[in-house]
Amino acid sequence: GTEVYPRLWNRKARMCEPAIKKPRVSDFKSSLGNESGLVNSWNEWDRLEEIIVGTASLAVIPPKEPAFEMKVKNEGKLGLLGQGGYRTKMSIDKANKQLAHFVELLEGEGVVVRRPDEMDFNVPVQTPDFSVPRMNTSACPRDLLLTLGNEVIEATMSWRSRFFEYRPYRTVLKDYMRRDPCMLWTCAPKPLMTDKLYRADYPQDYGAENARLCRDHTYLTSEEEPVFDAADIMRFGKDVFCHMGFTTNEFGFEWLRRKCAAKGMRAHQLHFPDDMCPFHCDATFVPLRPYFAIENPSRPMEPYERTIFAENDWKLVKAAQPNSMEMPPLSQCSPWLCMNVLSLDSKTIFVEESEKGMIEVLNEHGFDTITLPFRDVFEFGGSFHCVTTDIRRQGGMESYFKQLDAQEASSSK
Repeated sequence: GTEVYPRLWNRKARMCEPAIKKPRVSDFKSSLGNESGLVNSWNEWDRLEEIIVGTASLAVIPPKEPAFEMKVKNEGKLGLLGQGGYRTKMSIDKANKQLAHFVELLEGEGVVVRRPDEMDFNVPVQTPDFSVPRMNTSACPRDLLLTLGNEVIEATMSWRSRFFEYRPYRTVLKDYMRRDPCMLWTCAPKPLMTDKLYRADYPQDYGAENARLCRDHTYLTSEEEPVFDAADIMRFGKDVFCHMGFTTNEFGFEWLRRKCAAKGMRAHQLHFPDDMCPFHCDATFVPLRPYFAIENPSRPMEPYERTIFAENDWKLVKAAQPNSMEMPPLSQCSPWLCMNVLSLDSKTIFVEESEKGMIEVLNEHGFDTITLPFRDVFEFGGSFHCVTTDIRRQGGMESYFKQLDAQEASSSK
């Protein structure tokens, strides 16, 4: 019979916790290589079956800190954001209304949706190494959680105000671990986030020096310790591509590379030297189906990194220009959230309804689009991709880079 760990006695509730299945070796073999298991997601486009969607409840305006100031780089907006405290009840209610509509559409497509716990972010944080007067939000689980097959990884994060952002997701992650005997739950090493992690002399504007540093792949964070945000990573099956910039350093990439290698996966860096504020991949480069991705025309990747896609028959299509509407005043994001789409499957994409140009580009290339209003969510850090984390998609780990497979086979002889 199936072995189980002993039930855990909960003294406060005077009851036993649910039994946790003890996995067998055969369970791991079946889960790692195919679509069995509750937690299973290898890429950005296979049919979606279960997902976490964030919430705007109790969100605050993040405080000034080195990483945040470098991202905003606008004294007027920094002053506006510097007022602190909770975001307005009206903005939270409007965002939650659009998130609820999104959840209804997902559930209507047969997708299981989980939500984080509500958490009060208007709380000061102090560790032995830093302090901040408040935190941020749980609107964007994509920034924190990375699913690689049957494993969910909690990223290090790179902002001090986001140090404890994992807390609202612990209930759902514990539930997955109890229910799926093959689910792996990994926490990347938490950074100390001392002042040594942030380059004090980094320019705080978009001038020539900032441009030179970005072209040289020198960013805000030093190599003091590994840091990465999960939203810097795009999953292509056996291969993952990591957007290098303000939120992921070389040390963080190396941690991820070793993690992938242990799973039989390959990790690659991507640089976008014309981006003066390199911050997360999902408004710059987004794969939508096998051998098809959209790219930001104002942020081309390094030519030598582009080669891997050309040599493996990937078609990279320029995204449409964003619409002309101004971003919400308290948004920290660029208008290129028009690219921040979510794939229901390899033929169907969720897109913000006002992004007519993006919708047209997707339709021209054979995609169906599900459009809905989502601009009220932008203020909280992102759009459809940012506010979600895939937990289960159909399909297993496949390779879409045959030349890399051939090189591996040749080197192993």
